[in-house]
Amino acid sequence: MSEPPTISSIAELLSVLKGHSDRSSMYWYRGQSNIAWSLLPALARCQDDLRRESDLLARFKQSASLLIRPLPATEWEWLTVMQHHRVPTRLLDWTESPLVALFFAVQENLESHGALWVLDPIRLNSNSHIAPDYEHYIPTFGDNPTHNYSPDSLTSETVSRLDPIAVIGSRNTPRMQAQLGAFTVIHRDPKPIEDVSDGEHVVKYHIPKEAKMDLRLELSMLAVNRFQLFPDLESLGAILRENRGSGA
Repeated sequence: MSEPPTISSIAELLSVLKGHSDRSSMYWYRGQSNIAWSLLPALARCQDDLRRESDLLARFKQSASLLIRPLPATEWEWLTVMQHHRVPTRLLDWTESPLVALFFAVQENLESHGALWVLDPIRLNSNSHIAPDYEHYIPTFGDNPTHNYSPDSLTSETVSRLDPIAVIGSRNTPRMQAQLGAFTVIHRDPKPIEDVSDGEHVVKYHIPKEAKMDLRLELSMLAVNRFQLFPDLESLGAILRENRGSGA
């Protein structure tokens, strides 16, 4: 198997994006700080029983209800909030911004090569026979194509096995909006996105570990930083600490 193409600078990222622009006007992106990781959500990566998601959902509702206003209106909305607070779910985060994805690819695991994934969500969904009514249709949580993926559906029957799909979720927290978030969701089996069908719906790019610090600097120059993507006081404090200089 040949090595994936390399991205070592913002300039190389732009070159990659130009290469995709001829094929489609819609792509999603995901950055991972370790190139060896598959495109699996946290609940599958920790080799947990995917049915445990319902228990985690119930416990999250029990303890988070006093902390969230307004309350999420549906189970799907609860799951997206859980996902963005690092509770294991069947959801996998994507973004409409390649710069956001690159940020996540270079922030951690500085001794490991990273990866930038580029997903064609329409093509992924075509593997599940989701036929769009218009050119760039992607189902929203609660639409008919997502019914069989809901927590209720998975606990009510145990026979069906479906491929992962791309879904648009409500950006109901500041960080979801800041990160231009979108999702894929797996069904009952822990199948990585890259293993669906012929894999032509997704491309992986190599982020060399030697380039991570330079990429972090370039992203910072473009104001892509922790506070922009996690707009809260904790992030602001972290940035101010980092920028105090040698006198800190």
